[in-house]
Amino acid sequence: MGKSPAHGNFFAGKSERNELLTDTRTGGGRSRLDVALWKIAREARRICRHAGRVLGPGRKDGKGKNLSKGFPEGLGTEMFFRQGPDFVSPAHIRAMISDPAVKIVSFDVFDTLLVRPALQPRDIFHLLARRVNALYGVDFIRMRWDAEAELGRINADIHEIYDFMAEKHGLDARTRDALLEEEVRCETTLLSPRPDAKELYDEAVRLGKRVIAVSDMYLPGEIIADILRRKGFSMDAVYVSCDCAARKSDGALYDVVLAGEGGDPSEILHVGDNWESDYVQAIRKRLTAVWLPSVAEMCRRGGPGYEEIFADSAKEDPMWSLYRGFSLNRVYGKWESAPAHAARVDNLRRFAELDIAPLLTAFCIFLVNDREIRASYGKIHFASRDGWLPYQVYSHVRAALGGLPGEYFMAGRRAYYPFLYRDFFEFAAELSEPEESYTLHDLLKCYFSDSPLYDLLENSLSEQEKGLQFFADKGECLNILRRFEQEIAACLEEKRHRARAYYRNIFGSSEKRYLVFDLGYSGSIGKALSAVTGKPVDKIYFWSTEKNEKLDFEQGTRTRVFMGNGSYAPYNLLLEELFSSCEGGCIGFTDEQTGLIENIHISDEQKRDMHDVHSTCIEYAEDFMSCLGEYAQYAVLEKPWLSCEVSRFLLKDSPFCNLDLFHNIIFPDPVYRRLSMSLQKKMEYYICFKNEFYGTGFDNPTNVISNVPRNIRSGRVGIHIHLYNHVLSHEIVRYLQDFPVKFDMYVTITDGMYKKTIENIFNRAFIPLLENLLVFPVPNRGRDIAPWILGMRPYHGDYEIFCHIHGKESSHFTFGEAWRKYLFDNLIQHEKVETIIDAFCHNPGLGCLFPPIFGELREFMLSHNVSPFGVDGEEAMGEKLLARMGLNAEIRRSELFFSPGTMLWYRPEALRQMFTFDLRLEEFGEEPITVGGDVAHALERLPSLVASRNGYMVRSLSA
Repeated sequence: MGKSPAHGNFFAGKSERNELLTDTRTGGGRSRLDVALWKIAREARRICRHAGRVLGPGRKDGKGKNLSKGFPEGLGTEMFFRQGPDFVSPAHIRAMISDPAVKIVSFDVFDTLLVRPALQPRDIFHLLARRVNALYGVDFIRMRWDAEAELGRINADIHEIYDFMAEKHGLDARTRDALLEEEVRCETTLLSPRPDAKELYDEAVRLGKRVIAVSDMYLPGEIIADILRRKGFSMDAVYVSCDCAARKSDGALYDVVLAGEGGDPSEILHVGDNWESDYVQAIRKRLTAVWLPSVAEMCRRGGPGYEEIFADSAKEDPMWSLYRGFSLNRVYGKWESAPAHAARVDNLRRFAELDIAPLLTAFCIFLVNDREIRASYGKIHFASRDGWLPYQVYSHVRAALGGLPGEYFMAGRRAYYPFLYRDFFEFAAELSEPEESYTLHDLLKCYFSDSPLYDLLENSLSEQEKGLQFFADKGECLNILRRFEQEIAACLEEKRHRARAYYRNIFGSSEKRYLVFDLGYSGSIGKALSAVTGKPVDKIYFWSTEKNEKLDFEQGTRTRVFMGNGSYAPYNLLLEELFSSCEGGCIGFTDEQTGLIENIHISDEQKRDMHDVHSTCIEYAEDFMSCLGEYAQYAVLEKPWLSCEVSRFLLKDSPFCNLDLFHNIIFPDPVYRRLSMSLQKKMEYYICFKNEFYGTGFDNPTNVISNVPRNIRSGRVGIHIHLYNHVLSHEIVRYLQDFPVKFDMYVTITDGMYKKTIENIFNRAFIPLLENLLVFPVPNRGRDIAPWILGMRPYHGDYEIFCHIHGKESSHFTFGEAWRKYLFDNLIQHEKVETIIDAFCHNPGLGCLFPPIFGELREFMLSHNVSPFGVDGEEAMGEKLLARMGLNAEIRRSELFFSPGTMLWYRPEALRQMFTFDLRLEEFGEEPITVGGDVAHALERLPSLVASRNGYMVRSLSA
């Protein structure tokens, strides 16, 4: 394990936006459009570099080297959509195999039938080198890496390659043969069947087809046939380039196959992953051929950059290639479960496969292998809660590789803080993360709920005293508690007594010092446990701080830091919560010497999500051990901190709002806050997105609806129009004259004197499909929002879908008129209405539909740093309104998606709470109101949130 560079905040928080540097790279195998986009990005980057600028914030090492790869600001989310048709599916290939005209099924071997747990084939040499270098006194990578190319014989076999190596590097015959045998054994161990291809092979065998293997490879056919047999493939024949002195890549090996197999070339169906060698050349030889893309090619299809994120970390630490390759094989090995977009992760199992599981497996392999740890301690103690999953994975890794025994034990700041301070008052005085609503009562409940003292304080303090804001009035709060100083001191002493009794059973008296795992950071756990046990307590942390280093110096202890020094927020938050057991924290100990666990509510959704992460990490570790076998012990990372690259890409650079994966993970933070916050919301604070819209629903490609089936029967349709400027009536009538379905219309106006005039303008003589019209006056308050939400309450029940528009002027914008026309064109224009109604009828789960944000408005908001959350407290107001509706009040960035201008189509049932909750006209500000800060502006942002909380989809329709 090497040293990490000096890191800034990896995801760049709001106060550290200058910490993150973005970059872009791409590779081969792209569509022409992908390549064009990449060339644009490369040229933009070259120009910016020449000008002495960087493309957005990013991570650098101590020498200024860029360590983050991302996408340039100028490229839109369209890059993440697949270009061209899908690949041919295994189901289609299975049908081709069953064709009676196909007599022989031919398979490519490597990356088709068998896959390596590596991003590139040669990357396994790094694993092999760790085994043979010391054993044979060689530099295996230097000898082997380019040996095949240096030999210069295109069809050389492995024996000829090793003969060349022996001659060039002075190896004796015994060493040469031992290294060759080791490479073959390593290949045999690491190769595993690709699930889709194995099913195709099994189908061919079941149908009685002749099955052969054809490969361009330096391993002789005898060795390949043996490997295939070990992996479940018994071939009728094996054709290999090094045996036949002919290759698939130029078509010559197919001539050998045809001569050996006989019959018509079309009777052979060849399946392989290389477009040129396995498809183009086979077709040219008149074989029936089909391309089964490799795992790497499947990975590329979602857009540029994803494979490069993996590859870049492997270049810095080759062992990452094994973990990344193993992950990709699991994610893309089965066609039907492979992601449609590489940048989109739609479940926590997949996220764990790509990120958490590889890191945790690597960490545990490091633990069991570290000689100093094994020699210095008798056991590794894993502290609750975030030691729970590492302990589970460690147990499985240790079963395969050996290592020190491990033990999971109860710990937590609320359980051991009495050992860190002289008294409670010194401790409370240092608490320094204020939340406005956190009261003295919250503090008492947090620290004394496991003690009779809590009841005493609860009954002795007045409601006014308990309701004091603790952080704002800390001095007054502590003075109140001074009245109970003796009782509090006795309570802490009782806590110390129980803690000592518990920890005496955990930490054996025969050990001179102990080793505790905790994610980090400040060293408080080591200080507390040293005070309890009377012996040094060393730590294994993922991250450390200067405070911890100071404590180590003072106490003569040591901390091994796995991820290197620096801040990785919010990656640390991610690991803290996903590593944890699905329960409350330890707040003390019982007389029976067991941990006392805080009673918290854990939703069924959180239990499911946590189980998915935990079970995936354990399965990954077991399968990784099984796949690598005797070589697993050598898969020790030198730069484990590169794991952050994948999270950064998926959670920051991807437009698919993958952060939403964590919205069910909610662990209370009673030490600092009253209200519980989801893991997603906690992480959002630390991530510096590319712009105000990135990471929101506005830029999520999946929120755009397309390919709507036509000619579907519609239900009853209603329209609400709010008219402040009556002159705009004629403009709206022009659209409604050509409305494609029957509808009822409700018009609210702010001046009752215009009622008859409006009725005459919106006459059925002008609007043929208008069935019923109701015009009524409303107070000039709440812009169009109050007339819509309050005025339409009695009428929604009769309609399946409804439209809300208004006479929008937006005179404060130069583009106000164009904005209104854009909305009308995309909401009430004939062809658009047909598409919208068909979309609702075809998708019963569709709750809201509106156009994408108007382009000029978006540019204005970006150039003026106007957040979609609002600029004057709209987010907080929105959360209070949602709570009043009885809905989940937390507003997360990924679900922020609405129609600026508040014109939309919706299903009334999807928004039912908006039209039934206790809302009064007086809550809206008196006109004139500004562009923000009113309840109307908060309500404007809520339709999508209400619909999604009711289980409905929210989509935009391409303009």
